[in-house]
Amino acid sequence: MIRRLLGGVGANIFDKIIVSGSQLTLVPVLAGAWGLKQYGLWVLLTTIPSFLAMGDFGFATAAGTKMTMAESRGERDATIHIFQSAWFAILASSAALALLAAIIVFLLPGYLISGGSAMSPLDAKITLLIMIFYGIAAIQGTIFFAGFRCAGLFAVGAFWNAIIILIESVIVITVVLLGGGVMAAAIGLLSGRVLGLAGQNALLRRRVPWLTLGVDRATRAEIKSLLGPAVAVMLVPIGQACSIQGSAVALGLAAGQAAVPTFTAARTLSRVGLQMCWLLNTALMPEYSAATARGDRRAQAAMVLATILVSAMLVMPYAIGFALLGHWFVKIWTHGVINSPPTLMAVMGLSIIFGGFWYPISNLILAKNRHGSYSVLFMIFSVLSVPIGYLLSLRFGATGAGMSMALLDLMMFVTIVIQSRKILVTPRELFASAGQMKSLLSEKMLSRGI
Repeated sequence: MIRRLLGGVGANIFDKIIVSGSQLTLVPVLAGAWGLKQYGLWVLLTTIPSFLAMGDFGFATAAGTKMTMAESRGERDATIHIFQSAWFAILASSAALALLAAIIVFLLPGYLISGGSAMSPLDAKITLLIMIFYGIAAIQGTIFFAGFRCAGLFAVGAFWNAIIILIESVIVITVVLLGGGVMAAAIGLLSGRVLGLAGQNALLRRRVPWLTLGVDRATRAEIKSLLGPAVAVMLVPIGQACSIQGSAVALGLAAGQAAVPTFTAARTLSRVGLQMCWLLNTALMPEYSAATARGDRRAQAAMVLATILVSAMLVMPYAIGFALLGHWFVKIWTHGVINSPPTLMAVMGLSIIFGGFWYPISNLILAKNRHGSYSVLFMIFSVLSVPIGYLLSLRFGATGAGMSMALLDLMMFVTIVIQSRKILVTPRELFASAGQMKSLLSEKMLSRGI
């Protein structure tokens, strides 16, 4: 298990490097070749796939957990049954999305899409359709990744996801450097995704040959059983989008547009500490699902404890440093353009602490497909955080928006603590695991003469 975890963490780090490197390279290349107006159109068009990525309605995530648990129990036929049912649901939703999107693009005036850029209305419509099909193609990869997860190959799946992004970025950059415009780049992006999916499919068939592709074993009953967990999965990103975008809008209405960058810059910097926790946490999720399926309470307690310890070691120092020095980092980062007040950084530091604990632990609840226990509450809290943020921003400006975010994370921290005691491990099991870990470390230190 340790080797799989280390491989998963390594793959996650590789993914972060590829994504960050691609973004840092694409921005100057595309903006320099096209100009800001054409590049702005590209940015708007590329936001569409992120919305379409929710088009699987959470089926891949819910199915991946269920498949992992079934495979851990040796129920391979059930794993195939779940896989094909989820893929059928994803294909059906993808077809519906494609049809709806095509109708909308056909009816939408082309000049609204081109936004006054050099592209003709017809070219703008075609480009938008290409980006829509790119988003739908990306959805298919989610269920393939679930296949790697259930077979204990999380690292392989995560690594290949990063390779797909690399392929897409190289193709787009090459097309643009050769003089291609927005439409040509969109075609290159779609081609890269299709090529990557073909490789992902071939790799899955080679590494997990027993997981037969197709939909002939899909059933309505299985799709129905996945629907509840899938909807619960969807509520979390919807709640996050509501909180992130809503808080910025509320701040702008309450304190003016000039206050928004002050808050968003601090919020962006605050997410860095949380990203470090997720490197281990996402790799741990399939292992926790497998331990749950085996009924291995000791392993479950050890993984919960490891998650808490990693969060404490990474998040606490970052949060303290952020609260004390964050306003200086923001000023240096933005070359003095943005000056976030120390009070904002202090309340955002609290948000980092609460979020750094509740989100990783909630992922372990997700790994048991029990995320319905908190996802509805998260959605409610996220919606309420917007008007609360507005009221606080009237009095405290950007700091008020930070206070609203910290309050949301505090409410979720309390919720997850309560739910984890019911769903994950009891305090007694957690303390017992801590004692076992301490004894193991003492034995290793003695054996090395320390």
